[in-house]
Amino acid sequence: MSTNTVEKTTLHFIKASATGTPVINYSGFDEQQEYSAHYGFEETEVINARAVSTETVFNLDNAGFQLTHFKPNEVDFLESETVKADYYPQVEALIKAQTGAAHVVAFDHTVRRGIKASNRHPAYHVHNDYTHQTGPIRAQTVLDEAILKRFAGKRMVQINLWRSIDGVIEKDPLAFLDFSTLDNNDLVKANISFNDMHSTQKHQGEIFALKKNKHQKWYYYPEMDGTEAVLIKGFDSEPTSARFAMHTAFPLANQGEHNKPRQSIETRTYAFFDA
Repeated sequence: MSTNTVEKTTLHFIKASATGTPVINYSGFDEQQEYSAHYGFEETEVINARAVSTETVFNLDNAGFQLTHFKPNEVDFLESETVKADYYPQVEALIKAQTGAAHVVAFDHTVRRGIKASNRHPAYHVHNDYTHQTGPIRAQTVLDEAILKRFAGKRMVQINLWRSIDGVIEKDPLAFLDFSTLDNNDLVKANISFNDMHSTQKHQGEIFALKKNKHQKWYYYPEMDGTEAVLIKGFDSEPTSARFAMHTAFPLANQGEHNKPRQSIETRTYAFFDA
């Protein structure tokens, strides 16, 4: 296990001088993401979360992210229908147990592989998957009306579960911003577009990007394997809690061709609370 307390690396922020709306484009095939000129890499320190004081506990409510143990029954992660049938229920059960939610619905997933044959590579841009507006909108489009009616007016939280599907992560781990160190003035709405691999349809959405601030504190969990997972908050209807966790893939200082590419799955859920 890595004993380094800090990784000195670069993260992909919105330039301080940028104006207008940033754009990210996915081809839907095996090319890397394309970014508008608003983006630029900046030197950043990412702290080893395993090395911080035992009195510091990162969780969904105070930081927007949370490490947990998770050892599900393995499935073929390249078979989407198998993932939905066999893996989604295990994710839902874990998030329900970890958060105390009354109901959890997994609705989507992405497998990322840092290899040529992958249509989704690690995402090298600081982002949150939703804005305050698009978090509820996404729920309206993917959830059954009965669920929305049952929990109308109740707390709703969008949570991703991220983990390795190929042993220890040797390259391109995720960095997470402690929400308590976020200045909302640094948030920038960005447009993201990608092609459906099975059609010519272009999907578009809106996410949060970020400008760098010296007060931000970034963390990561080195050498995660398939028995661990990170819960990443993307939206929370409760304004007194951490609203989300900005995050990004980043290069380790010592990673190279001798390290195997990262292969991971992120499963997207909505969690509902009665209280």
